[in-house]
Amino acid sequence: MSQNRRPSPLQRRVLIVLAALEARHPGTPVPTRLIERLMTEAGDAPVYGPNLRASCRRMEAAGWLRTLRAQNLQLAVELTDAGRQIASPLLKAEQAAELERRRRERVVVLPGARGTDTDKQADRMVELDGICHMACRADFVVCLNGRTCLQLWDVAGEVTRLEGDPLQVAQWFGCCHAAGMAVRTQINESSTLEEGVPVSASDCLQGSEQPDSEGSASAEKS
Repeated sequence: MSQNRRPSPLQRRVLIVLAALEARHPGTPVPTRLIERLMTEAGDAPVYGPNLRASCRRMEAAGWLRTLRAQNLQLAVELTDAGRQIASPLLKAEQAAELERRRRERVVVLPGARGTDTDKQADRMVELDGICHMACRADFVVCLNGRTCLQLWDVAGEVTRLEGDPLQVAQWFGCCHAAGMAVRTQINESSTLEEGVPVSASDCLQGSEQPDSEGSASAEKS
């Protein structure tokens, strides 16, 4: 088997887990049962022990892994130098993708909002482009990809999203403010009425959003 061949999807996952664990515990062989468990806990596609071990044997034949027995006699694997050269960029790409996913999902509330507490708010009616809506809060939302929308929340926690360009959303937002609704401006859509961290706190927490040297979600569960 040529070392220049590209790893299969399963092999990529194994290499990423091994690179992440090696960063945390250098020089420690990893039992294949642990790899299987970490992949399962990470919520990836199911992996079965026989398939995993067969894949490891193929990677050993390619010169990417060494197989040996752990102290408890379980089958274990470790990266070779050649395997490390393949696994390291895969891990970095996984870390970058995870960071971008967190950025897309993180809801940041901008300062300057007034009356955003909805505890004592009642739903109010507002007419937007000829359609009446009942809501207690309106959010002007700017997503990382530049898309804008208006989120209308009712007291039951149900949300209606209206897509529009920034000017259109701003006009809707102004109508909701004039109707006496609580309002706020935020980055990224939220999934619950309460979700969102103030931008000042976001700045303080910025460092915590960086993936650690272990990288993948699989490895973090070890």
